[in-house]
Parts: sequence; structure tokens; C-alpha cells
Amino acid sequence: MDKSNLLNKANYYFITDSESNFSMIEQVQKAVENDVKIIQYREKNKSDREKYKELEKIKEICEEKALLIVNDRADLALAADADGVHLGQDDLPPAKVVDFAKDLLIGVSTHELDQAKAAERLVDYLAVGPIFKTKTKEDTDPELGIERAKEISEIIDIPTAAIGGVKEEDIEVLAESFDMICAISSVTREGSLSERISYFEEKIDEVKRRKK
Repeated sequence: MDKSNLLNKANYYFITDSESNFSMIEQVQKAVENDVKIIQYREKNKSDREKYKELEKIKEICEEKALLIVNDRADLALAADADGVHLGQDDLPPAKVVDFAKDLLIGVSTHELDQAKAAERLVDYLAVGPIFKTKTKEDTDPELGIERAKEISEIIDIPTAAIGGVKEEDIEVLAESFDMICAISSVTREGSLSERISYFEEKIDEVKRRKK
């Protein structure tokens, strides 16, 4: 599988939501069915064994269709034969992960331009945020707002994802500067899961095609 090709085709960056009424497996199935190219597995409450078992099933769903990225844990990503790992500012430094996991795609969460520039040469993509306050993650950095987040993204030369409190009315302006957009609660906790995923995937793609 050409990981770089799938990364470059990604529009809606899907992160699993443990507080959704839909199971992790259902969430991923719906995402892949609606042509989502990148899935981040984020689960804070289960044991490592439970996470591994769930990742095995998710890997089968994603196979050859979408990238499977594991949040925080390079060891779990390797054990589950995932495609990559997403690191926060308090996780292992990307340079160390590269040392023992050369085949993993690496994404990093950033909040400031200095963080983004420092990580850019080491990783495959960056998440920038939080754009706004979010219901799905506690103890986040102060919100950046759309304009500041876009300024950071436009300086970075690798793929970027906007994240944090994003709603459908934000897609148009964010997709002008970002390669990918993540929205969790406004997709996984409102209305039809399949319809919400489809809307975000297609709308982001539409804006990106228009700006070319």
C-alpha cells in the first residue's frame, strides 16, 4: 500500500470517539464506506489488550483503503501493524520514534508555529489546533481561532490537518489552507453517522478541488 498516496488524498481526518453511541468498529466501517482515507484510533479507557484486539479488527476494515493511525502509542501501532502513530507534545519525540519505527507514518499535534516548524522536517503531517474549544478532549491549549491556524498551515510544506471544535460551517474557510480537517463531536454525536461523515468528506474535497 502506498501510504504517501493515501495521505495526499485525505480530506476528512476521522478520529474515533469513545463517547459516541456507535462502537469504534461501526465508526470506522462508516468512515471507510464513505471514502475516508485516514483513521486515527483514539481510546483512553480500555486496557492495552482490549485496544490491540480492537485495532486488529479496525486494521482489517482499513486494509488498502484507509490509513490506520494510532494515537500516542508507537508500540501499539507497531504491534497492530498500523500505518502510523500520532504524537502529542508530551509523547515520545518524533526523532526517537523514527529510530525504532522507520516504517510508521508520523503525525504530530502542534499549537504554535515554533512547534510546527520544529516537527516539520521529522514527520509526515501536522495537526494544528485546537481551532476552537472542543468537547472531546480535556486540558487542551487555548483555542487558536481560524485565522491564526491558517497562518501556521500556510507556512508549513507538509500536509496539515485542522482540529478542535470544528463544525460544518467552518469547512469552507479551513479547507482553503488545510489539506485535512478533523471534526469529532459534530459528526459522531449528531444525526446520521454515515451522512455526517459523507458530508464532511465530500465538502472538503469540493473546496480543495475548487481552489486548484
